[in-house]
Amino acid sequence: MSRSVDGRVCTWIAVVSLASLAFAFTLQYGFGVEPCLLCTYQRVPYALAAGFGLFGSLLPIGPSKRRTVVMFAVVLFAASAALALYHLGVEQAWWHGSTGCTGEDISLAMTLDDLTTALSTKPKARCDAVPWEMFGVSLTGWNLIWSSLLTLIFTGLIFEARIWRERRFSGRF
Repeated sequence: MSRSVDGRVCTWIAVVSLASLAFAFTLQYGFGVEPCLLCTYQRVPYALAAGFGLFGSLLPIGPSKRRTVVMFAVVLFAASAALALYHLGVEQAWWHGSTGCTGEDISLAMTLDDLTTALSTKPKARCDAVPWEMFGVSLTGWNLIWSSLLTLIFTGLIFEARIWRERRFSGRF
């Protein structure tokens, strides 16, 4: 792993992204909180940001390329915040989600076989339901806060000039 400051920024992107995914998977598999379709989509930017962070911290690239990696991660964190905002709107009934997200239209005529199949399968988690909350804030709300915070922090680091200076070999050890 890179020990330079710019490399550590990339390492932190990987760490916070992987920790966010670990939290989501712990809730799902450890505590039985089933993710809805939008919850699953919100994991994708974290997975991609983790990949970019690992790329930036493990490969021998210069500060300017690492800065570009951080910019990509910021875009991904902002996309996660946008998805979380949309999901929060569906949860709070500010707008409607898709049928695949909020449930299928049951007004359609169903045969007895369709009804039997529907009753024997586990229902999918709905995007307009809140399966978990802490301090009155849903998991989606916490993801919106977390993604927005990561976007702001790493955007600020992009503009921190001391991190991205090219280091020249001085010939001294």
